[in-house]
Parts: sequence; C-alpha cells; structure tokens
Amino acid sequence: MVSEFLSYLLGILFIAVGIGASIAIHEFGHLFPAKKFGVKVTKYMIGFGPTLFSRKRGETEYGLKAIPLGGYIAMIGMYPPAKAGRKDTGRWASTISAARTAHLENLQPGDENRMFYQLAVFKRIIIMLGGPVMNLVFGTVLMLVVLVGIGVVQPNTQIDSVATCFVNDQPSETCGTGSVTSPATAAGLRAKDQIVSVNGQKIASWREAQVILQANPTQKLQLGVKRDGRVISLSVVPLITQRNVIDPATGNYKVDANGKPILAPTPTLGVVLGSSRQPVALGTALSGVGQALGQVGQMIVNLPQQLTKVAEVTFAGGSRSTSGPISIVGVGSIAGQIASNNQVQWQDKLSSGLLMLSSLNFALFVFNLIPLLPLDGGHVAGGIYEAIKRGLFKLARRLDPGPADTARLMPLTYVVWVLLMASSLLLIVADLVNPIKFF
Repeated sequence: MVSEFLSYLLGILFIAVGIGASIAIHEFGHLFPAKKFGVKVTKYMIGFGPTLFSRKRGETEYGLKAIPLGGYIAMIGMYPPAKAGRKDTGRWASTISAARTAHLENLQPGDENRMFYQLAVFKRIIIMLGGPVMNLVFGTVLMLVVLVGIGVVQPNTQIDSVATCFVNDQPSETCGTGSVTSPATAAGLRAKDQIVSVNGQKIASWREAQVILQANPTQKLQLGVKRDGRVISLSVVPLITQRNVIDPATGNYKVDANGKPILAPTPTLGVVLGSSRQPVALGTALSGVGQALGQVGQMIVNLPQQLTKVAEVTFAGGSRSTSGPISIVGVGSIAGQIASNNQVQWQDKLSSGLLMLSSLNFALFVFNLIPLLPLDGGHVAGGIYEAIKRGLFKLARRLDPGPADTARLMPLTYVVWVLLMASSLLLIVADLVNPIKFF
C-alpha cells in the first residue's frame, strides 16, 4: 500500500512538473519576441496570486506564484493611452483608466518608445501568438516522443488463437445455427503461426497486412505462414464484419462525441494476434498529431455543452465521459491512478503521462486562439482589427486613426475572465466530487 501511495504521488508530481513546464514554455513564447522587439518586460510569472519565489534579472522579475492556473508576462504599454480629447466615461470608466495606468507604472525615462502598443501590428501578433505556438511545438514533441520513440502496443503477426466460427459478427469457439466458419479456420491457420507475407508481399507488422486486406476486402489472399520453422502457403477469403475502428497513430479504438466506439465494415480473418511495442512511422505520428488537435478543437467548440453535462452529472448524479473536459486536479488524479496501477507497465505509465501533457498543450494552443480578451487570440483579433481599420482609413485618404483602443474592452474582458474562473472551479469541484475513473 505504501508503494502504491508513493507511486500515486509520483504520478501527480510528474503531471504537476509537466504543467509548470507547459506554462513556462507558453510564457517564454511571449517573452522572447517581446524582448527581441525592444518591449520592456517587467515580469515573467508562473501562476497567479501570492508570490512564492522571485528573482530580478536585468529589468525583468522572474517568479513563481501560489495558484498554478496559468501565468503571464507584464509588458509596459499593453493598452494605448486615451485619445486626445476623449475621456473614459460610464460605469467602467475607472476600470478602463486603471488598466491603462497599470501597464505604465513601471515606465521610466528612456522607456517612452518601448511600449507594446507602439509596435507594428505584425510584431504584436508575433508576440501574442508566440505562447500558443510554443505549446503546439511542445505538445507535438511530446507526442512524437511517445509514438516514434517509445512506441505503442500494436498487434504483431504472431497468431495467439483462431476463432472457429462467427456468430452475429462476433468470433466464437462454437458453431450453431446462423454461424459462419471463420476464414482462418477454413484456411487452416493455427495458433502460433506467424504470417510473414500477403499476396507475395513481405510484412513486418500487422498494419502492413491490414493495408492489403483493406485493398482486397473480399478477394482470395495468399498468405505466407511460418510454422515449425518453415514457410507454407495458405489461401484465405476475408469475412466482412462490423469491427471497432482503430486509430493508426495510437492503436486505440476511435470513439464518437459520446464516447462510444466507432464501428465500420472491416475485412476479418478471425484470429487473435499477439502484441508488441512498436514505433510508429513519423508520417503516421504527425497524422496522429493532426487528429489530436482536431479532437481538442472539437471539444473546445462544444465546451459550453460539455460543461453543462459536467454540472448535471456532478450535482444530479451519473458517470462522466472520459472524453469530456477535466481540470488539472482531475489530470493529476488520473496520472496518479495510472502510476499506482501494478498491472500497467512502466512504458505505458510514461507514455500515458506524456500524452496527457501533450493533450494539455494542444488545449492551451487551441483555447488561447479564441478571439476574446484576455486570451492571446483577443489581442491578435485587436491587432487584425487595427490593421484593417488603418488600411481602410489610408484608402480613404483619412488621417491614421492610431492604435486600437483595446482598453475599452475591459468590461468584456472581465466577463470572460469570470466565466473562465467559474468553468475552472466547476471542473475542479467535479473532479473532487465525481472524478473520471479509468480503473
């Protein structure tokens, strides 16, 4: 029990360090181009709230804060000053004015031309996209380490067992009314046989055999089978059955939006194959990265609906979907469950942890592209709006309207911030009260 508890804690620690690294990399993606473009950066912080540790190097204070729900860099002049002759008015006037002032409090003599809003639009966009892009790169690297480096458990060409018949598309050891003799039994395949070629093409993995099967779903195939040290030739005609669709990048079953396995007509032989850890080809792995990004994007598009479901099952009872949103508390809990499970090999534990961090970075990439302040995408949208407006004014031969006054969007910014915090709190409560369970 002590060993399992320590493993559980190590799993949580692994994820905690990985999340910290992901945040640090994101903020570095903002910091590096900002400094290159001459903007004065006064703070680089991981987390929010009270400062646990900080050290000043040059003009920038680097530190770690108590609440690990993100991070930030502080650049002077994030918001432009109010235009001459225009005064902030209304209920939010003081908030807008405070936002302008907050980003000028570290302005010193010589910094007058080092403010963020003074940069060309394309430079501001580069700075704001730097964070999400770093998460995309980091997430891709982590996934490639797993798929290409560690490899995934996939069926090999060694036959473990042979089904006698198929009943309602399911393999069976017994035959009865309505059953169909399995192609493997009809062909004379046996347990411990190794398939070494299909239609004269040598194969090193079952995936290569599947490509040939898919290209010849109902045609007779000639198998080269290694048995008792010699290779024999057997003929087989595949049977079309409804089978689970497998993700070629991960070897896992694909599921729909409700978490149910996706089925498709598949040429089947009726054999149970052995398995071994095999590296995934780089092209297939990159395809897996694209699929993972697509899944994360779809989840974020459906986030309001997903959060509603989480609230329902948390407060009304029910099981949470394993493909739904989750907080860092839930991610840590799942990592701990996997790390403390003695039935899971260490390679699978490491792979699971890295893939979770990869998914987290993909989520940070996609989520931060949403064109709403205070997200990075909101600043990018502001820059694009400014560029379009200035272009139109130039075509109309009117005076340059100046930088977009994004400070006036502070009311919307606060609304978005409250929604983000409320969503995070909901997921944390859900992960404590009704956690996702994999074991």
